[in-house]
Amino acid sequence: MKKALAFILLAACASVILYWMLRVVPPADEPTSTPTLTSDDPPKAQSAPEQPVITQSSLNFEDPRIAFDSPFRNIRPDVKYLGDASCLDCHQALCTTFHQHPMGRSAILAGTDNLENLTPEAMNPCQVGPYELSVRIENGQMIHSLSAQTSDGEKLPKTDLPVTVAIGSGTRGRSYLTYDGDAVWQSPVSWFSTNGRWDVSPGFDLGGATQRPTVSNCLFCHVQEHKAIKNAINRYELPLSPTQLSIGCERCHGPGELHVRERTEGLAKTVANTLAETQPKEVTQSPEETQSQETIDTSIVNPKHLSTDLQLSICAQCHLAGKARVVRQNREESEFRPGMPLELFLNAYVAHPDAKFKNKAVGHFDQMLQAKCRLPDGKKLLCTTCHDPHEKFAPEEAQRKYLQDCKSCHEDRQCSAPIELRDKQQDNCIRCHMPTNSNTNIAHTSLTDHRILRDPTVSIAVSNDLADVPVLVPYFQSELLSSEERGRNLAIALSKFAEKMPANLPIKQRSVATSKELLSKSLERWKNDTDGWLALSSLEMGAGNPQGAIQALQSAMRANPKDENVLSLLAFMAESTGRLELALGALNDLISVNPSSQDYRLKRMVMYVSGGDFFQAEAECRELLRINPLQPTARLVLGMCLYGAGEKKAGRKEIDIALNLATSPQQRDAIQGWFDRFVAWQAKSQ
Repeated sequence: MKKALAFILLAACASVILYWMLRVVPPADEPTSTPTLTSDDPPKAQSAPEQPVITQSSLNFEDPRIAFDSPFRNIRPDVKYLGDASCLDCHQALCTTFHQHPMGRSAILAGTDNLENLTPEAMNPCQVGPYELSVRIENGQMIHSLSAQTSDGEKLPKTDLPVTVAIGSGTRGRSYLTYDGDAVWQSPVSWFSTNGRWDVSPGFDLGGATQRPTVSNCLFCHVQEHKAIKNAINRYELPLSPTQLSIGCERCHGPGELHVRERTEGLAKTVANTLAETQPKEVTQSPEETQSQETIDTSIVNPKHLSTDLQLSICAQCHLAGKARVVRQNREESEFRPGMPLELFLNAYVAHPDAKFKNKAVGHFDQMLQAKCRLPDGKKLLCTTCHDPHEKFAPEEAQRKYLQDCKSCHEDRQCSAPIELRDKQQDNCIRCHMPTNSNTNIAHTSLTDHRILRDPTVSIAVSNDLADVPVLVPYFQSELLSSEERGRNLAIALSKFAEKMPANLPIKQRSVATSKELLSKSLERWKNDTDGWLALSSLEMGAGNPQGAIQALQSAMRANPKDENVLSLLAFMAESTGRLELALGALNDLISVNPSSQDYRLKRMVMYVSGGDFFQAEAECRELLRINPLQPTARLVLGMCLYGAGEKKAGRKEIDIALNLATSPQQRDAIQGWFDRFVAWQAKSQ
């Protein structure tokens, strides 16, 4: 009896968990269209990405902040960040305007600026399927609440999430972070400024999960600084960002401790400005401004004194996504310092300009590779050619400035478009050549087309032919890293790229083959490269070789036995191949690494059922429901456990609650079907 009951519960639980947890849902901030191949490219750069090649002997795995040769002394790892309060005394005007810029408002203590509307007019509360979402301020703390009720109107225990940090300037919306100890999770409730309302956060299915881990690369671009706890994906040293929450001056100028100390003590050190001859003086410059062009204060980075690529590195740290970003081995994103090449810490891999992908570039940097526009001296455009990082202008003033930027190069050339079209677009260069993307709710994508095409309306034909060019290339082309390390990074980028593509595309097959070839070489050299083994595991999973994936993950575990990413994938692969003991061991380790994860507890519950340990399965159900009483899968499993133990009324009540919490007809039908089959089996066995 016990063995048969175990089989039924295993089948039901595995089905519900696998259906609702293993669905591939694209992240809310990524386009969902599949990259395809085209026969006609839009206008593009003439060749591979134009990047001045930096030549330097390989820095190997030394800390680049020590090894890199730079006149700027604040790139060193022992120079501390101080926060914008230390800049105010000397740079008050710039600080004031910057703090009104979206970058200067990238994060804030939730509920402290009154941007959000908490009234019913802003859909507070709002109904999302069977769930009611509401927001309130209580004793200065913003709280997000989720509630629901049974089919007969009985209120279920609600879930309250005290949120601490609001992420985003509020220009388009905000997401919110809630802490559970040192673990940081995204709330399922978001504010949408464009609609002036509250709603479920993009990508959340409340019938599957009410928390999402806030990973390090998200925090990297939204808070001033953070320090991740080793091996964990969303646990951090607290306070999260010690100096200030929002992105500040030091994100572009580097740590300020040395500069403040030397300026305060009158010990500022300067060197001759070797770029001075490339920076023509304005006739209105004061003697002091002329002097500042002739010397450089080396205690802090001033981006205008940097080469083109080093200036781009500052913006690229957050605004360059590409097809895949790869962090260098033994380095972290947060170690990057302005004034240094970004590729010493990470690089982004983009479609080769001659590759024929449809929608191959959705980010600003990707698109600008295809732009033919150049500065008068022939150099490529910088972000700061048009954008002032210190000040956000009113729309009318911004348009005037952008048009002036266009005319500074094109003043001698009359527009060749018909007068009717020019009148329709109010004779505005940007309206024609940089049209706005109509979908303004997709985060991290370009709202304005930065390809600067002659005619952006030209349609792109689709073809299955692939040009004989590399699939991906690094955005920053340099020889600072050894060829072996560059090969390793490209392999990981290709594995990430292939992961998102359908199996039958030639471009995927080519990416997989190249990635495997490169990984076989790099893993032979660096056997403790956790990210390399994870990439190989991903390739093996995509190829339908679960045993190969497990072997790669076990190699990763030998290198780093408590890495949360490794353990999570190992638990999934072990469960899918029937190696339940291995899966349960990985889940036990996962919960010890990240005890506040509901997802891991839900999966462990299934493993207990799979092993016939109903006592532990029911205990896990009850612990999950204590944390989140609105979890339908936990309600289903608890109901089946109770029903199988003879508590039929209590079991049916749990099943009714699970049905009422389903977020789609498909989920509801699945829950009902599994329970009906379980009841039929039990009646037959009796």
